[in-house]
Amino acid sequence: MSKIIDRQISKHFKGKGHFNRDTLSSFLTDLDPEITESVLTWRIHDLVKRKVIDQVKMGVYTISDKVAYQPFVSDKLARLSKIVAKEFDELDYCLWSTEWLNDFTRHQLGTFFYILEVEKDFVEEVFNAYSESKQYRVYLDPKEDIMERYVESEISIIIKPLITRSPIQKIAIKEKSKDKVYVPTLEKILIDVYSDAVTFYAIQGSEMDTLFENALKRYQVNFTKLISYARRRNKEEQIKSYLENNFGDFVKDILE
Repeated sequence: MSKIIDRQISKHFKGKGHFNRDTLSSFLTDLDPEITESVLTWRIHDLVKRKVIDQVKMGVYTISDKVAYQPFVSDKLARLSKIVAKEFDELDYCLWSTEWLNDFTRHQLGTFFYILEVEKDFVEEVFNAYSESKQYRVYLDPKEDIMERYVESEISIIIKPLITRSPIQKIAIKEKSKDKVYVPTLEKILIDVYSDAVTFYAIQGSEMDTLFENALKRYQVNFTKLISYARRRNKEEQIKSYLENNFGDFVKDILE
């Protein structure tokens, strides 16, 4: 029965852009006039979970035709994560490589570096732990001149404070492995690049436009999550204006 409903939903809403919960509820009620509100809520949740529809913001959906962003965790990034994971058990952190940005940009980054964000009260301790390893060039929230002069290779690690309630995700280091690494979601990557012109000095202007365009075209983006994180970075109004002015077709009827 669920597959029949899935096909009917996909056929009815395909090509119609975004639709709200009331519209979806009305359609599901037409299919099953005896459906209860609790079953309706569960069914919508199930449709999102099974990727029949995507939730682009709270109460707004679209037919699922984009994949979830799943970055590649290299062996080196996995090794880097073990220092913070083992020496600072249960510490909130987020680790990633700017090499991931090559998936979105027009001009490929010739050099890249790692970004490790940790709870602000532990930034100094984590910085010291990585510095003591002697394997990496470690920088503590570097300013613009340091970024452009010295942070230039894959042995460079930038340590920064992690903004509370940042959108992060757990990814298995290897298939079926119990070991996980905490990495940013696509929403966090986009807002960080937009908000931090010092760290991401090489991804500004038209290159940042290309990054956003490719991300919005190819991958699922949860705009509730994106705007919520932008708000925590004091960039809510700016990012809304940027998206509306440059990517109106993608965000029509989504941003308020």
